[in-house]
Amino acid sequence: MVEEENLFITKTGNEIVTDAGWEKISFEEARKLFSPETFQEWYELLLENTDISEILSESNVDIDLDDESACNWTPKQVNLVIAKAIYKNHAWVRGLLISTPEVEEPYFQNYEMEAIRLGVQLRKYIKEDIPVINDCKDAVRHLHGRYALIGWQPRNCVTAAHNLKISQATKVYNELLWDEDWVDEEDCAGVDKSAS
Repeated sequence: MVEEENLFITKTGNEIVTDAGWEKISFEEARKLFSPETFQEWYELLLENTDISEILSESNVDIDLDDESACNWTPKQVNLVIAKAIYKNHAWVRGLLISTPEVEEPYFQNYEMEAIRLGVQLRKYIKEDIPVINDCKDAVRHLHGRYALIGWQPRNCVTAAHNLKISQATKVYNELLWDEDWVDEEDCAGVDKSAS
């Protein structure tokens, strides 16, 4: 019980609120968030695990399966896993992966950890020494010793981040931009980088 109390941070109204979640967006918009290689890997997996005849019947398309155009099918929308961080007029979103929700559910703690990291980077950007909060105790517990001033609050305290959509974000990180901006950045609380 003491461990959970150490994770809790009292709400002050001056913290960065983070959450991870799913959002369904157009296929074309999703392509902007990931490298061509990442998108190609996902697309190949999708086609490998999808019954093409089912796709064709849903699309009301009548083509010869030997026709090359059958290989050019794309979904209208895709699910993404996204990390979200909000502080005052800053609303950041980071595309984490192209999703199949039932597959990701057991690993969602990892996506919550990425939301916390997004919040840590937002804190660096605004240059304010304020807490970063998330509603996943396991994610907070895992990063607690690595980053200063992160903590847990219940779901109702992260509602703003939970409800944030990509279209509302003031900054959207795609896969490449995230790596360029933050690949070597750390906000460590006494952690040796070489140990990572």
